Amino acid sequence: MKSIKLIPAVAVLFMFSCSTKNRTEDIKTDLTSSLGPTNQNITVKTDYNKGLKKLKPSPQTEINKVDFLTYADEDNLELLLEENRATFVIFGIVSNDYSDFEKKYGIKVKTENCVISPGISPTATLNNQLIAQHLTKKFTNVWKDDLKITPFGLN
Repeated sequence: MKSIKLIPAVAVLFMFSCSTKNRTEDIKTDLTSSLGPTNQNITVKTDYNKGLKKLKPSPQTEINKVDFLTYADEDNLELLLEENRATFVIFGIVSNDYSDFEKKYGIKVKTENCVISPGISPTATLNNQLIAQHLTKKFTNVWKDDLKITPFGLN
């Protein structure tokens, strides 16, 4: 009767010892067992560039410089305004249509993701403040009513 009580304890110990077994030996054994007996050392080399060398360039459409957001600063604000590339930056999940505002004032509105990193915060703030100053000089505060949202850094 005592031996019947020991069977579950032995089974638990056996399962525990199997589950904690070091798996690196199994991996080495699996690799060499399929090769059969050999005295050669196996070195696995991976050339990650090999596939890239076979790739052929695909025809690309021309990428316009207006496709990328350039943050305004004191040096490039005038250029961005001339090229209609000045862009208010808004952080968060916003699905408003700003096309009327963009047509009327020539300023785009770009919605970025919710995460505002310490690195982008001062850049986006300066960008939005410079554009807001430009709009206020040119259109007074009327533009704020048409935008219907306060861009980042203009509180």
